Amino acid sequence: MRISVWVPYDERRLRRTLQFILRPQMKRIRIMGGVLIVLGLGVLALDPSTAVAYGIVVLGLLFVFAIGPITVARSVRMQSNVIRDGFHMTLDDEWATMSYPLAESRFRWAGLDRIIETPEVWYAMFGKMQALTIPKDPMTDEQRAEFAAFVDGLRPAWK
Repeated sequence: MRISVWVPYDERRLRRTLQFILRPQMKRIRIMGGVLIVLGLGVLALDPSTAVAYGIVVLGLLFVFAIGPITVARSVRMQSNVIRDGFHMTLDDEWATMSYPLAESRFRWAGLDRIIETPEVWYAMFGKMQALTIPKDPMTDEQRAEFAAFVDGLRPAWK
């Protein structure tokens, strides 16, 4: 297999990737927020004049609704300007290579933990927090089929 495509910078794809990576941590934070809301409402039911209970409910609401979007927005802002020019992606039987105008990243398939497919991309997971996004849009139908067959061949190695 040898697939080579140009991938333009797409902030929406970057945001979706960050949301995907942060999903397990955000789930825990939302659960903690729900617990805080229930706890705060319980205290308010006992004594509506308790100011701390209102603070607990507000903190719970922040945990449930605001922490995720704030974290993703900060993560997008913290990305290097190097990635904003797009990159050339080369996928072969041994490596996944992303070549930016000022930097290059290479990942050996042997280090792959798993690949998760969505309608828009494949997420090649190298550990729990390292995801390589392989977008489907820049690929031709033949390239997508070739990569999907390659992924199917990798599955026994990382299951």
